Amino acid sequence: MVVKHIVAHSNAVWGAYKPFAALAVRILQSRTNVHFTVLIQGGMLYTKFMRELAKIPLDQLKKMRPYLHVIDLTGKETSLDEDLSEELFVAFDALHNSRAVTCKSTGTTIQGLVPPSVAILDLFSNTQVDIVRSIAGSSCAIFSWMTFPAGAALYRYGPKKYGGRDDMYVEVDDEVRRTRKVEAEVANRVRQDSRRGRDPLCGDFITGKVVNIPGISPMYDYEWSPQELESEDFSFYITAQRNMRKIDGTICGSSSVYEPEAMAACKEWATSIGQAWYAIGPLSLPDSFPSTQAHDDKERSVLSFLNKMQCEFGDRSVLFISFGTLYWPTRPEKLWGIIDELLSARKPFIFACTSPLAHIPKEKEKIISESGISMMMSWLPQEKVLSHPATGWFVTHGGWNSTQEALIHRVPVIYWPFGFDQPYNTIRTCQLNAGFELVEVRTGKLGTRVPYRFKDGPYFPSFTVSAAREEFRMLLQRIEGEEGRVVRANFERLGKMVDETLNDGQEGKENLEAFLRRFVD
Repeated sequence: MVVKHIVAHSNAVWGAYKPFAALAVRILQSRTNVHFTVLIQGGMLYTKFMRELAKIPLDQLKKMRPYLHVIDLTGKETSLDEDLSEELFVAFDALHNSRAVTCKSTGTTIQGLVPPSVAILDLFSNTQVDIVRSIAGSSCAIFSWMTFPAGAALYRYGPKKYGGRDDMYVEVDDEVRRTRKVEAEVANRVRQDSRRGRDPLCGDFITGKVVNIPGISPMYDYEWSPQELESEDFSFYITAQRNMRKIDGTICGSSSVYEPEAMAACKEWATSIGQAWYAIGPLSLPDSFPSTQAHDDKERSVLSFLNKMQCEFGDRSVLFISFGTLYWPTRPEKLWGIIDELLSARKPFIFACTSPLAHIPKEKEKIISESGISMMMSWLPQEKVLSHPATGWFVTHGGWNSTQEALIHRVPVIYWPFGFDQPYNTIRTCQLNAGFELVEVRTGKLGTRVPYRFKDGPYFPSFTVSAAREEFRMLLQRIEGEEGRVVRANFERLGKMVDETLNDGQEGKENLEAFLRRFVD
């Protein structure tokens, strides 16, 4: 039996690394002749990744460990903007030549492995695809790691035919050739212009045009930026467009069950440029550890709170609030207004403040901690919270990992989107009548423009703090009534359908097998 080797690497974002664990486990469960190496940036990401792997039964993990290699390239925390191309070059060159590579977190060394035949990389990286191609040439197939739905990809870096922006990278490359400027200089200007909301080459980047993505209702382009952010670097999408022409295919963590029209469009797009397309979602590991048992003291305190709320208020009584690991409202007045509404209504909630941008005033900490119905922590075990019977609704930024986990645990969502794939996930889920969206919480010069759905009136959002409070106050009533019951039933039905894509003969399992047969076996 010929031994094969897959290498996976991404920018330093937990949302990209978490599903690598599920992918590795699914591949190693279906193949006994494959090594799977994950190259991680940063010590905390390594720790979280190993914790994610610990979800699977210990006996299964022990069987996989000789074939599953997790390598921390740095041994220290890194930022999304930090250039680690040298570390990747050294590590991949060593793997390609069967030399030793050492994990900087543990000191563990792997060596003598066969050269990688597949590399799964971050499409938004300026360097990863070029580094692997320069070392391995055509001997290693390169796949983009798309841990978000197809519809978001179509808008962010897809062709105009499907609602995207088309190939802006061509104009950037033309400017480099025409002006003889170095690409880094042009790229820096692109980055600065795009952060000001302007197209780096063609005037306004966001013009108010109507965007039509297959499978969802029309939106204005500015609705894809519903929150004022510290920065939104549109040059990432130019990088993705360029890299799309260099790779062999895409592995997508979404499912046609969730977005059949957009998925079909993406597959058609990939085929038109000679690339493979495999939708294999959902990508999340089930936890073999009982949901009522804790791994550590933090989890014990969380479970204790949820158990108490369940006893006092009943099943599905707790609202879970989390904006993920990166996002936080830049103008938090609306957030605190909504927290006040929860406290006034005596609605129990648990609040994760994970983002490094989160700033919690001392008086808010005091009010929440003394309320008797709420808990706030800088980090919460999200799936442990979602799997608890006390948890009834999930207020989320709407990233794909969070949406996917909510579907898996059947906890319906209330979306508060910020950017990237989140506006798409929001409108897609709500269009299926399987979720709610908070509209009045939008901020910034783009977020507070009239949404397409309200363009003809008679109601126009005002985006004030008082309007956000009123919207949320009314939503608390809606989720407790018939509308909430219908949305919950639809969300649970959608979650079941997504789960079933991993069954024999279904899309998720069949596509993974097709990928392995063509590029690994």
